[in-house]
Amino acid sequence: MLPHRVIPFHGDQLIAVQQPNGTVFVHFARVCENLGLSRPTQVRKVSAHAVLSKGLLTLPIETEGGTQQVQCLRVDLLPLWMAGLHASRVKEHLREKLECYQAEAAQVLWNAFGDRIVVEETGIVSIEDDPSIQQLQRIAEMGRAIMHMAEQQIELQRQQTALTTRMDSAARVIRGYDGRIVTVEEHLATVDVRVGLLEARLRPAATIDDEQAAEISSRVKVLAQALTAQDSSKNHYQGIFAELYRRFGVSSYKLIRQNQYIGVLAFLEEWRHSSGD
Repeated sequence: MLPHRVIPFHGDQLIAVQQPNGTVFVHFARVCENLGLSRPTQVRKVSAHAVLSKGLLTLPIETEGGTQQVQCLRVDLLPLWMAGLHASRVKEHLREKLECYQAEAAQVLWNAFGDRIVVEETGIVSIEDDPSIQQLQRIAEMGRAIMHMAEQQIELQRQQTALTTRMDSAARVIRGYDGRIVTVEEHLATVDVRVGLLEARLRPAATIDDEQAAEISSRVKVLAQALTAQDSSKNHYQGIFAELYRRFGVSSYKLIRQNQYIGVLAFLEEWRHSSGD
């Protein structure tokens, strides 16, 4: 009968099994159960893997119901198997637990037996006396290296998840008022139009915008009303615009240039004052 130990781990229980030569295994079905994974599916994947398949064995352990044959995975291969598990593919409430397993489980299982290697029911061999222990140390070092690789995979997965979240947020922000998604090209086109309008207002040779044209029209109306009150026999609107066009060299008040705008307002204001209004 092989010695085994039950190890508490983040609210779960892991079972470490040790062979006579000191090799440590983990109860594979228990790990799958803790992570909400299908054991038959994972067994098929491990069996099809060139490296993992060599470390999947059926071992006898003693349980309350008697001796049972259970499938176990060699501990130094646990990080390699877990590196292929992605947090996005397990249930959301188990994702944090999976990351803990990927980062810590192999070391915890190995530490369950420490530097004690059981060769018989009553015999213990020290590291100095058994070359197989030195080999196990090398395996442990390899396991730590694989665990480091798994941690890097975890960090990469976190970065990918964060990037996906940011992209989703950006898509929600760039959304039209009518509920449709605005494409990047449309968004940039809108920016170009706004920049163009700003440049048009800043360039001296550019014509006035609609807001400025409305202001001129409003002042012409006020002046025309004042002149009509004094003399209703003339079409003062036409006379004001004609003088405006002649003085500023345009054929329409909407064609007045930006550098003429202030002068036009001043001209109309001076005319209104001179009319006695």
